[in-house]
Amino acid sequence: MATHIGITRGVQCTPEQIILTAGSQGALDLVVRVLLDPGEQAWVEDPGYFGARGALMAAEGSLIPVPVDEQGINVEAGRQLGPNARMAIVTPSHQFPTAVTMSLGRRLELLEWSREAQSWIVEDDYDSEYRFSGRPLQALQGLDRNGRVIYIGTFSKVLFPSLRLGYLIIPPALLPAFMAARRLIDVHTPLLEQLALTDFITEGHFARHLRKMRLLYLERRNTLVAALSRSLATCWRSPYLKPVCTWSPGCPLVSAASMPLSKPPRKD
Repeated sequence: MATHIGITRGVQCTPEQIILTAGSQGALDLVVRVLLDPGEQAWVEDPGYFGARGALMAAEGSLIPVPVDEQGINVEAGRQLGPNARMAIVTPSHQFPTAVTMSLGRRLELLEWSREAQSWIVEDDYDSEYRFSGRPLQALQGLDRNGRVIYIGTFSKVLFPSLRLGYLIIPPALLPAFMAARRLIDVHTPLLEQLALTDFITEGHFARHLRKMRLLYLERRNTLVAALSRSLATCWRSPYLKPVCTWSPGCPLVSAASMPLSKPPRKD
């Protein structure tokens, strides 16, 4: 795993820094258990993943919703709302639910805030393997020079959700606390799945699987974008072509906007 994410995401770590968890939600839960005391502030993206908010509320943290714009989480707004927050939970590679990719400038700005405030950044990189346009940006963890980023990954998107296997990459200074907490919670995830996945990766099957699925999902995405462009031509454009909606009368999106919304399942 350390070799794979080092090559594909520019993540810098040793195998000793990796803690396996029950999916990315288990990773979020472990992070807030270890780092957040009741009442301490944490930035969350607005709009953002409800699972992150749930983990923070379970830890009795004080949530600071920080708006997301076309460059990702607005760090300047976060500084005004909660300058000394204990942590920020972000999805920089593929923000949920807006699909925005955090710009390099905004990533550096976020890292500078964490250095100044001595706060932690939790990077939830839940589906970075599937990127279909533009050059991928290096993970926040790989840009971090001060050991302030905790990286979360998961195999739920690239393999199947029932595998329930995610992972944390922990800065060396935090490893003793995280290892102690992990031993008290469940010691480790099931070993059989770990052994099978190890063989799947080392024998090259995982890399071939990713290449195959990227092509398949790219074809499906392009088909959906083309169908939406034809069917909703008066009110919708592809998000890859600067989306604009005129909200004209009779627009299907206007009708849909009045329907009650349910929380969509993002990952695990």
